Amino acid sequence: MTLTAFRIANFKAFAAAQRVPLRPITLVYGANSAGKSSILHALALAHHAVETGDLDTQHTQIGGESIDLGGFRQYVHRRERQVELAFEIDAGRLSGRAAELLRSARGVVVELAIGAGFTSQRRTLFGDVDRVLDPEGGARVERFAIEVDGAPLLSMSVRAGGLLRLDRLDHGHSVFRARLQTAVGLASEESRPKPEESAAFAEMLDSLVPNITAHRKGLFPRCDDLREHWMGPAFLPGEVLMGVPSGSRQDHLYNCARLFLPGVVREVLDAIGGTLDDEIRRLRYLGPLRSYPPRHWAASQQHGPNWFAGGGYAWDVVRTREDVRERVNAWLGAPNRLKTPYELVIRELVALDQLDKPIWEGMERLNQHGLSIEPDYDDEPEPQGSYPTIKDFEREVERMVETVRGADIEKVAELVLIDCRSNTPVSHRDVGIGVSQVLPVLVAAFASRSKLLAIEQPEIHLHPALQAELGDVFLGAALGEGGNTLLIESHSEHLLLRIMRRMRETNDGKLPEGVPAVRPEHVMVLFVEPDGPKSIVREMPLNERGELVKAWPGGFFEEGLRETF
Repeated sequence: MTLTAFRIANFKAFAAAQRVPLRPITLVYGANSAGKSSILHALALAHHAVETGDLDTQHTQIGGESIDLGGFRQYVHRRERQVELAFEIDAGRLSGRAAELLRSARGVVVELAIGAGFTSQRRTLFGDVDRVLDPEGGARVERFAIEVDGAPLLSMSVRAGGLLRLDRLDHGHSVFRARLQTAVGLASEESRPKPEESAAFAEMLDSLVPNITAHRKGLFPRCDDLREHWMGPAFLPGEVLMGVPSGSRQDHLYNCARLFLPGVVREVLDAIGGTLDDEIRRLRYLGPLRSYPPRHWAASQQHGPNWFAGGGYAWDVVRTREDVRERVNAWLGAPNRLKTPYELVIRELVALDQLDKPIWEGMERLNQHGLSIEPDYDDEPEPQGSYPTIKDFEREVERMVETVRGADIEKVAELVLIDCRSNTPVSHRDVGIGVSQVLPVLVAAFASRSKLLAIEQPEIHLHPALQAELGDVFLGAALGEGGNTLLIESHSEHLLLRIMRRMRETNDGKLPEGVPAVRPEHVMVLFVEPDGPKSIVREMPLNERGELVKAWPGGFFEEGLRETF
């Protein structure tokens, strides 16, 4: 993924900015109510804003019933004035126009502040600010900034009417310089300006900066087109590229700058904002309590608000996608996992009142192909005439079934579990809640491609051995052909121990067949802990052998040691 990390400040449990690196697998641990889920919920808020533009939301589209933000005044930390988000982009992974504009950059950071019409003076991601705005009600993006390789590129702040005005622009940065010089005719050797002209041109650009405004599209701003506002509809680009007398060169440069500067700014905002929109739209969220479907799934397929977050969609995926169903069956049926092997199969259901016609058609086929006249030679008196008999009974049954299957009647595909020991169909309601809770996790891992998978407590209702097995599932989803990025909030030590084991086996050259190599750069372990009235995020790096470089804070995961000794 192009998105390599994000930061959150003044959001729910977090006060000062906390950084969350995104590796192929990022595991989030911590005590109950420490704020682990807040990390995932921040991404859900960003996703909702990208899709709907709504920042004062209680329930996000992607979070369903699992995420209840309660609106801006509830999710802002301790009733602070602004929530701050920042997104870090690996410029080397950009594509399209964004890659062209930032081809010499290494990293890009996009920062924004969400408020409800007022701010306060304090140190933030943006530095010290002291600005009071007319409250207009409703959460909105009040500040926005872009940094390239650690240096400010531009910053904007909200004005009356909700528009963001450009406050600062590094027009000398390579992102702007070449584009502007080419636009105004200063790129060639013969037209290169003198030093005093360059200084004057920079002052012209500085004077134009406050006139550039943007509106919010989703979560990120898009620059307004001010050409017609400044120049009038009759002022065409071709006019400024024509030769002009040398005496009006300064006016010529100024007019060119007025014409092209908003377009260049808009191009940068669109490229970077569009990239982040795409990255955030990759998010898929699975909540901590997965849906427990009714006994007859086909009869109650409803796409409610909890369809994705509750995992209901997963049952539809295994019902309609044979490749995913085969992988789930392979996992469920492995002898070293569930003690009772199960297999998901599809059964077609039809209404009895629709069978009359295809059965009659099948009987007619029997008359044509499957009946012959043979005498009856038993001890009974020979009847008057002869009885029809079926020579090949199995074949005729197959034909009857083919007739029903080929009939133009409504069929419903029902997903059922087969107990492989007795070949008996059973409902998921009959085999314990663990299967229903793990199936959406398996489907998310097996069916997703290039997604950001945020999963809360994947280990719920699973015994320790199966929790460890999920470690291999996640490694395959992240480092295999799926190429997903996983952000997992968990309490499971067994899940982590399996990943640590695979790192050790990678280092020792003893990986089992089919398991991808796992190295320190692939895994990030985070620990969220309370620090007074707020929470902080600690990075817990692993070395090549899968060992923690530093001890768990506060003896986390040492319960087994204490209970034994």
